Amino acid sequence: MLFEELNKRLALCNRIIKDAELTIKKSPRGKLKTNIVHRKNGDAFQYYHREDSSELDGRYLSKDEMGLARNLAQKEYCEKVLSAAKKEKKEIEKICEKFSKDTLLEAYTEMKKGKRILVEPYVLPDDEYARRWQAKKYEGGKFEEGDSVQYTKRGDRVRSKSEQIIADRLYDAKIPYRYEYPLEYVKGKYIYTDFTVLNPKTRRIYRWEHFGRMDDDNYRKTFFWKQSVYMSCGYVPGVNYICTFEDNENPLDVRVVDKIIEKILS
Repeated sequence: MLFEELNKRLALCNRIIKDAELTIKKSPRGKLKTNIVHRKNGDAFQYYHREDSSELDGRYLSKDEMGLARNLAQKEYCEKVLSAAKKEKKEIEKICEKFSKDTLLEAYTEMKKGKRILVEPYVLPDDEYARRWQAKKYEGGKFEEGDSVQYTKRGDRVRSKSEQIIADRLYDAKIPYRYEYPLEYVKGKYIYTDFTVLNPKTRRIYRWEHFGRMDDDNYRKTFFWKQSVYMSCGYVPGVNYICTFEDNENPLDVRVVDKIIEKILS
């Protein structure tokens, strides 16, 4: 996880370096000088273009030349951020080179398999962490006689075709999930979330509810109740709580499901 974050930061530095160098190359020559003018109704700024370092003040820029002032200010910013990005990139590369191997993880992975299964490691590989998370036993929601019978690729029984689609999309993307995993919202009372999902890279857990009958008045009342329950338990939409919706005229959009998996869970 540490190396993943460092690589993200390194990619940001590389992107900044590339964009800043291009902006500087395209920018007008010279620098921007500013003067503050103190007035009763508030301070104002005057801008001057110093095309040559030998110029003391430079040429005054009128309001019609604010585009030039912005380009010169952006150029100065890009010069500063370019220097900072190059320095940070160098430091990150040093760290990655020094800690090119996750030695804490290797203390476990380099053991013989027969010994590994006997220990409780402090650090687990992502795939092993996900496997153990997925293998947890729990008691899900109960099915009543007459309930819809839909089965996923993984073999789970679900309550609707849309839930089957979501489950199969998660399964195809190798995203671990628990179907109708209980959440205790008050002592002795549980809500059974459609999907409790693990991002195997960040190891963050999300609750995912699919609201499939939003054109039903009574169903919408349940929706609002569930929202308040999840919020009271610390699950916030857009943070660690995912919602998808449909009604008779607007079926589940599989592209939305795929985008959620791509942007949040992969």
